[in-house]
Amino acid sequence: MVLGKMPLTSLSAAEREVIRRAITATFEYFDWDFQTRLGVYPDTMRQLLSAWPSVDDTPETDAFLAINNAMNDLIHGVGISDAKAFEVTGVDRAERRRIYIKWAGERGTGLL
Repeated sequence: MVLGKMPLTSLSAAEREVIRRAITATFEYFDWDFQTRLGVYPDTMRQLLSAWPSVDDTPETDAFLAINNAMNDLIHGVGISDAKAFEVTGVDRAERRRIYIKWAGERGTGLL
């Protein structure tokens, strides 16, 4: 995938790393419900991670869906403690939310 003017590129390297870590964590927390919870299949998520950060995260793409849903899941913490979410991303809930809003806000989509 070719990078263009995309919201992911507007984030700092540290912010992109938080998102990458959130995506990586999905393999630890989801099994049979992976596609249902995240909207993408595990193989798609692996391809996204292989290309990271050179991904097309424009709306209507698998990358957009994967980032949106992985971040939302760790922000809302359904079945994942705050301590564990901090451990896997390296930042607290407020910082994950700030990064998510910055990423989502760049494209004017609905937030959380």
